[in-house]
Amino acid sequence: MKGIFTDKDAATLLKALNSTGIFATCGRKTPNVMVAHWGTLGKLWGRNVFLLPIRSSKYSYQIVSQTKSFALNIPARDMRTEIALCDTLSGFNCNKFEALGLHPKRARSIDAYVLGGSGLVVECTLVASIPPEAVCQVTDGLLPQGRAHTLFAGEIIDCYRL
Repeated sequence: MKGIFTDKDAATLLKALNSTGIFATCGRKTPNVMVAHWGTLGKLWGRNVFLLPIRSSKYSYQIVSQTKSFALNIPARDMRTEIALCDTLSGFNCNKFEALGLHPKRARSIDAYVLGGSGLVVECTLVASIPPEAVCQVTDGLLPQGRAHTLFAGEIIDCYRL
């Protein structure tokens, strides 16, 4: 049974995102984990969505583009060390789950892995991807050269605690 995404879940996700960051996982054949320090949660086209920004140079970009899904994993315990280390590793060069001592667990509703021991897991399927060139830059310096992100709009389809 798919879990309902509540206001309490939204508050938990946003609090973690705005403090230490959250883990985003994607893929099953070639799973990867990355850290998100920003994104947005809201409604688009009558659906609960999370906008996950990923630079095109990242391994997760390739996986999310192919699988059309990702999961947000909010730690149940203090994982600042793992979050900081995750930001320094590349999924192109290593299995970050193994390198960080993280325990993958099969996602419930998408073809991916999530982090075992997560306090909250939010599974999303893509409803849109917005490339950097489609963003109308009104503020100077908003999209620094070489650091632009594609915004992946994922509909929240499942939510649960592990």
